[in-house]
Amino acid sequence: MLLWLALACSSDTCRTLCATVAQSIEGCLDDWGATWEDFDVTERLEYGDRCRSEWEAARTDLEPRQLDAATAECTEAEAELPKLSCNQLRVMYLDP
Repeated sequence: MLLWLALACSSDTCRTLCATVAQSIEGCLDDWGATWEDFDVTERLEYGDRCRSEWEAARTDLEPRQLDAATAECTEAEAELPKLSCNQLRVMYLDP
């Protein structure tokens, strides 16, 4: 049973997206002259953990069709994220 739960969590594209976003941001920090503190965290892993926690909290309020739609959006974002430049990421994640 525990293995099944681990596999179910690891296949959640929104959880995966959290890690991918954190990694992409980390690759841009020097270009931006920014640090993780600008995101109210101390490191990439903490950012990813916070993102996953926020997703877990949000998903509990979603109906099945909403969850499917959100998962589809995460899958699309996961595919598009590598195409974004640091400037585009900055607008999305750092600039107000």
